Amino acid sequence: MKSMKMNQQKVHLIRLEKGEDLLQAIIQYVKENKIVAGYLTGIGALKKGKIGYFDIKEKKYLHMPFKEVELLSCMGNIAKNKATQEPVAHIHIVLGEKDGKCFGGHLVEGIISVTAEIYLVETRPGVFRTKDEETGLYLLAPKN
Repeated sequence: MKSMKMNQQKVHLIRLEKGEDLLQAIIQYVKENKIVAGYLTGIGALKKGKIGYFDIKEKKYLHMPFKEVELLSCMGNIAKNKATQEPVAHIHIVLGEKDGKCFGGHLVEGIISVTAEIYLVETRPGVFRTKDEETGLYLLAPKN
């Protein structure tokens, strides 16, 4: 186990509008506000997009498209890629269809149909993602 203690700095409320890409808008907001670490939660509605499922055997994401869904749950974290210093938003979502069926996965792309209401909690100190050689994924690397 690896861990670190963090301090909450501030809470940001972000309301995204029709046509915006959920993932790209969050990354843009993080860059503009110089957020180095944090976590987020949200709800809303999406017109279309893609979710991913990581295939452990193949060591790659499988992408699945979706259309016209409720964003029932959106949660994730913010960190920086240690190699590039670029912010990374690692977000998972649960989506609901009009018949009440749900599905979810790793957010690849999600275009807003009505709105998305996101609370982003900024934390300090910063935290990095580093490449895990076994999986090829960039995982959080807490400082002890």
